[in-house]
Amino acid sequence: MKLWILDTDTLSLLFRGDAKVAARIADKQPSELAVTIVTIEEFLSGWYTTIRRAKTDEALERAYQSLQQTIEFAGQIQVLPFDKRAILRFKQLRCSHRRTGTNDLRIAAISLENSATLVTRNTIDFCPIDGLRTENWAGG
Repeated sequence: MKLWILDTDTLSLLFRGDAKVAARIADKQPSELAVTIVTIEEFLSGWYTTIRRAKTDEALERAYQSLQQTIEFAGQIQVLPFDKRAILRFKQLRCSHRRTGTNDLRIAAISLENSATLVTRNTIDFCPIDGLRTENWAGG
């Protein structure tokens, strides 16, 4: 079975209603889709910051709605761990990809350890990683 891991940027597009991304996700079985715990961390951190900085009731409401959407989505999809195997792979990647961001390398390590295809628009950082399969479902 093929496994597709949605990168943080792809998940952001889905939550914003991107029709191309939504259609590609709808074509897959739920068991074929996953996100990494790193992506969940990135989303939660972002929403916590937005909630703390909200200046109006409307902004606070939107931030909490987005946080809830993230949590509900995470409950419907596989969340892949950053486990010992992924940590070891991350350490290997860090040695040869010093300019790539830490979380991107963590996501790549999880993708590689699960023999998955990473769905991302961020091909500049991910394509140089040997063995990592990527696809851009947003197009262009």
